[in-house]
Amino acid sequence: MSIFGKRNNVITYKVNKAINSDMYITVQNGEVVVNAPWYFTSNKIQEIIKEKKNWILEQIEEEKKSLPNMRNVKIFGKNYDIEVVYKNVKTPELNLQEDYTIEIILPNKYKKVGNEQILKMSIEKMYEQIANAQIENLMERVRIMTGMAPEEYSISKLGKNVLGKCLDNKMIIINPELFQFKREIIEYVIIHEFCHLKYKSHGKRFSEMLQKYVPSYKKYDNEIQGYEI
Repeated sequence: MSIFGKRNNVITYKVNKAINSDMYITVQNGEVVVNAPWYFTSNKIQEIIKEKKNWILEQIEEEKKSLPNMRNVKIFGKNYDIEVVYKNVKTPELNLQEDYTIEIILPNKYKKVGNEQILKMSIEKMYEQIANAQIENLMERVRIMTGMAPEEYSISKLGKNVLGKCLDNKMIIINPELFQFKREIIEYVIIHEFCHLKYKSHGKRFSEMLQKYVPSYKKYDNEIQGYEI
């Protein structure tokens, strides 16, 4: 059930009823739980929740302070806030919300221990899933555009700040973190690696070929400064 509040204009809560129980509200592990006597109607509970709305919102904010700070990551060039929630789950879960929030649900057992590595792994896994879902169509599009194709391609974590690589055996490797950038840059990086199938170094002929397929490639190079391709 829910009432209007600050976050997404709604406070969602769960109701537990018991024969012998006083009315009380708890905020724990990201959940608002209303414990009420069995004879309390939904309207009665909602009235009490509205009266306690400010207190509930304060408790939610206080609990958030004990969680890792909100982080920001990009998917296809759009900013997403990361919100960490602890629940009674066995393994970490990740949900993309419509309000550009990534909700990472962690097991309660991680609440009192460091979880930076768990969060990092969750984000990396998300990029891998996005990349694997997108790569085949992207590779086919660039193959048709250039008339060339690698011997093989794969999605794999590369060295720090390396977005793509074309190996001597004409295998192209794409770092899944590439998918933090907007689609135009993702396609540009893939075209860049395709050009390496013909020209190994960044010489004049390489640049001419790259400009043929991506006339504004210098603009994209500026946008990914600090990254290697």
